[in-house]
Amino acid sequence: MGTQSNIFVEKENGKYIGVFCQYDGYPSHMLEHMQSCSHGDLHNQIIIAGTKGGYRIFSPMNNESEFLKDTSPYYVYSLDDGNIDYIYVKCLDNVVKWRKCDSRIWHTT
Repeated sequence: MGTQSNIFVEKENGKYIGVFCQYDGYPSHMLEHMQSCSHGDLHNQIIIAGTKGGYRIFSPMNNESEFLKDTSPYYVYSLDDGNIDYIYVKCLDNVVKWRKCDSRIWHTT
């Protein structure tokens, strides 16, 4: 089992849309890749990934992202999913905030 995460973008209405990512969810990997995407680009990538069940690995800087290839679309809307290791959010101002799932303390980049 890998280090699992949920990747979100903040929406204009104060809500979120995100997808599950199965592997390489550690901040040392995810933050660099999250920061490399604009808010709009990440939103578009999340929409595509959600139609495939999410990401196997999120690696847009290297064009090496892989999808789960699930036949059912899957999106995440709540930041309080307790079944993963990390949560990442690309905010409207392009700041990335993140936290361990079992913590309420947000870190920003």
